[in-house]
Amino acid sequence: MSFKLNVSDFDGLSVQDVVSLIDSSYKKPLSEVSLFDLLLNETTNEALRHGVYMYFNDKNECLYVGMCSSSHFAHRIGGHFGMSPKYGMNTFLKRAVEMLGLKDKKYEGYVEALSKISNYGLLIVNANKKGKSYISSLEKLFHIAYKPELNFPKGFPSTYNSLDSDAEFSSTVNSL
Repeated sequence: MSFKLNVSDFDGLSVQDVVSLIDSSYKKPLSEVSLFDLLLNETTNEALRHGVYMYFNDKNECLYVGMCSSSHFAHRIGGHFGMSPKYGMNTFLKRAVEMLGLKDKKYEGYVEALSKISNYGLLIVNANKKGKSYISSLEKLFHIAYKPELNFPKGFPSTYNSLDSDAEFSSTVNSL
């Protein structure tokens, strides 16, 4: 079962249909994700490089949406699990530690968090060859659609306009 979708899978669908497709898609438990999983897009037999990744909790609620537009998935997703409170690229893990009420300034809090989030799921939306601007808009669309708690710990930005859920997905991404 793949936890990777291709942005081309969304062609002709509405924003709501894409959200429903993502909601019903398999998310690979974090404890089962391997480095090799992040290297290859099995459906196109190409390197898995750029797009959007999403972390879901054990209730299938999207907690975080990130993008890879210059670094590859293996590098960026791996960076989220830097075990030091001083590491600058571990946004997801750092905010998960805080959300779980663990010791966010201590290494032990990061270690403890891993067992608590091990069953959280990862879903990747592959958007190779779409370009940085498109991927940035794709991330923004999913931010608006899901309002992921760990992206916006201080509250959802008022500058993000709501989406027309019946609008065609591709044209909506291109308009953001």
